Amino acid sequence: MSKTYCGACRGERGCVGCVAVGKTATYTAFAGFYADGISQDVSAKEVNAVANFAEVTCGKEIFLAADLGTTTLAFVCADKDGKILASFGCENPQRMVAADVIGRIDAALHGQRECLTNEIREALVKGFLFVLNRGMECFFAETAESVDLRVTVGIAGNTAMQHLLLDYPIDDMAKAPFTPHTTKKAVVLFEELFSDTTEYGEVPLCLRNAKVTVFPCLSAFVGGDIVAGANAVFSERTERVEMLIDLGTNGELLLSVNGKWYGTAAAMGSAIEGGRYAYATELFHKIADVLKQGIADETGLLCEPYFTDGYKGLLQEDIRDFQLAKGAVRAGIELLCRDAEIKPEEVERVYLAGGLGSYCTQEDLFRTGLLPKQFFGKVKVVGNSCIGGILSCLKNDGSMIYCEGDMINLAEQPEFEELYYRFMNFEENGLFGED
Repeated sequence: MSKTYCGACRGERGCVGCVAVGKTATYTAFAGFYADGISQDVSAKEVNAVANFAEVTCGKEIFLAADLGTTTLAFVCADKDGKILASFGCENPQRMVAADVIGRIDAALHGQRECLTNEIREALVKGFLFVLNRGMECFFAETAESVDLRVTVGIAGNTAMQHLLLDYPIDDMAKAPFTPHTTKKAVVLFEELFSDTTEYGEVPLCLRNAKVTVFPCLSAFVGGDIVAGANAVFSERTERVEMLIDLGTNGELLLSVNGKWYGTAAAMGSAIEGGRYAYATELFHKIADVLKQGIADETGLLCEPYFTDGYKGLLQEDIRDFQLAKGAVRAGIELLCRDAEIKPEEVERVYLAGGLGSYCTQEDLFRTGLLPKQFFGKVKVVGNSCIGGILSCLKNDGSMIYCEGDMINLAEQPEFEELYYRFMNFEENGLFGED
């Protein structure tokens, strides 16, 4: 692996102090996730902490989950009740080929598909081995080989990532109407996917025989990660109107109205992940600050001398990158609501997933206009909903909430361009949260 991070922030805070390399990684627990209606805040465990072996392994069942992010990968090992035993995060090695989904699809079509597939499989084996062994050694006082375990694995990511992992044809995702090879979930044995990896010889028998579930997708750009997230947060009550927003390198939006799903994806560029700010919430706070002080106007233009020199490291180009992402997200929210024939104020609950929501204040989110005012008081930060949803499904023998729904491509919507440019601007006069 190239660069690795602690499980607590997946690199969101540029945590070079807890950089991990392979099996000698410094352990830091997963920050938290949301599943079964409960926010689970998992604090860091001491390296020498050992749980009661008989108590923890009474069910002899372990879950391994992986969130295949475009920029970072997150892994957890959990017991049969979904309690996190170990976690690990690393940079997605495919970034060496291309930074975003479109770039990877293009690279796959130009001779690098096998390389991309091998890279993600190698990274997954290393991550799974780390969290499994860590969970066994630190919490069970045993190794995976010495314990009679039943291991079940769940994986979710964007559609392109999952296609590359499963070695599915990817050609039709590169051109309109952008059709994935399949949107169905895949259930395979661990050895079927990973037996050709360099570290497979280190994999214990319990993991080789593990059943692996790769989540279903909704479209070419609305992937299994948002389906997993929906399983963590959406109510089983069909009369609810709820929205899940997961922002990273790719922004995914899923609206549930009376049990029907409406989804879309918004290009985020480098505003949230992979940009100049390793800690993206710092970017949001600085933008909120310049708006509050009147240093930037409603168009995002910095006044002098800040236009030339920047403000506390914030440059004009940083604001523009943010505005591009903001415009796409806000237009996506508006068009999903229109498609579902509701108004934004009718959304009862908004689940904000990912590291951004965990570390960015809601005041900054609303002041910058990333979220519409109608969502104020309705936002629940849920951390890594993807991991939570995977674990929830594994605990329920693989059963999941799933609805094909109505997926829209923003670029094909006649109103998108007008909405996009309108929402790029910040609100003039009376910015939300003004003192």
